[in-house]
Amino acid sequence: MPGHAHAPIVVRTALAALLLLVTVMIVFTTWQSTRVLTALAEQSLENTALALSHAAEKALRTPADPGEVRQVLSDRVVAYALIADGDGTILFHTNRRLVGTRLAGGKAAWMRAENPIGERIVLGTGLPAYQYDYPLERAGKTPQMLRLVLHTTSADAIMARAERMWWALGAVLALLWTLGLLFERLSMRSIRLEEKMERQRQLGLIGQMTAVLAHEIRNALGSVKGSVQLVVEKVAAADPVKPALALAIQGTARIETLVNDLLLFSREESYRIETVDLAEVAREAARYALEGWEGTATLDELPQARVVADREKLLRVVVNALKNAREAMSGPGRLDISIAAHGRWTTLTIADTGTGIAAEALARLFEPFFTTKTDGTGLGLAYAKKVLEGMQGSITLANRTDGPGAVLNIRLVSGRKERHG
Repeated sequence: MPGHAHAPIVVRTALAALLLLVTVMIVFTTWQSTRVLTALAEQSLENTALALSHAAEKALRTPADPGEVRQVLSDRVVAYALIADGDGTILFHTNRRLVGTRLAGGKAAWMRAENPIGERIVLGTGLPAYQYDYPLERAGKTPQMLRLVLHTTSADAIMARAERMWWALGAVLALLWTLGLLFERLSMRSIRLEEKMERQRQLGLIGQMTAVLAHEIRNALGSVKGSVQLVVEKVAAADPVKPALALAIQGTARIETLVNDLLLFSREESYRIETVDLAEVAREAARYALEGWEGTATLDELPQARVVADREKLLRVVVNALKNAREAMSGPGRLDISIAAHGRWTTLTIADTGTGIAAEALARLFEPFFTTKTDGTGLGLAYAKKVLEGMQGSITLANRTDGPGAVLNIRLVSGRKERHG
């Protein structure tokens, strides 16, 4: 199903591209807005200073009321104002005590500004301010300059709002990406569920076909096996044909085992769910699977652990798991068997000391008909996965991290400690 296989990648790519595009657009818009607000704040300071300068210049040209200039420059936005001549002598100051003094730097520093110029400064009190130097044009008078120093409270408030826009942007982007990731999780879950349902449908069809074929093969195989056994009984022991007939019977037995496994795997399962003791099931499975084995298995200290399962099917799965672990060690070894409960789950762990699993086989262990054994059917682990998922459980198999060997985990829903009713 190539389309389904690529669906998660397409969804993730499209969602990531959309989120990045929206993020870039929001960041760019915010950046533009902050630039505009900052420019407006600076422009408002310059416009205010220019308007006051023009008003003061007009008042100087009509000296009928000497106090008019002081009245113009007494606006609350003005921190202080002064008028100085070409050599830096202060002719007017909102602080009358400074009239007649000279500006620091003298004539050279004062006359640098031939055109109106404004800049931000910091007052001696540590407060921010805006300094605006405005050349005065007065007929017949020596060059004079008006210096306005304005408070920047209103402009700073606008700029502070512009800065807060970035904090708001951060919150919006965090919410956007959180919702995006949530949508991605929900989409992936929906896609995986759809894929799982499709796999189950296909497996169901394959199972129906397999069951029909297996029944037909078993019926034909029974006739072949019976005929060969009849011939064996009639052939003398010294007859050279007898070993070949024995191989034929062995082959029919092998095919019969495969057919039985096929029928077991392909049939529609029904479950008799109850609360069972997982430790008891593990010990019983060990008696079947490890009989005559010369290795060591840690079973005596298993704690009682109630799980919700079909006891017969669970026993079959554990027996097969122990047989696989035993065969993986090809001789004496050690099986570390343990049970642990974590919340609503209880896990049976079987760890062997064999050679482990090849890296290329790890991803295919639970595929039907995939096996690493020369005489395996490749249905044992597939059947275990099928029935455990039918009991709302799961199974995993991987290499050990603390040494050579493999570790198998069977996870089941924890049951009540006691049965009631």
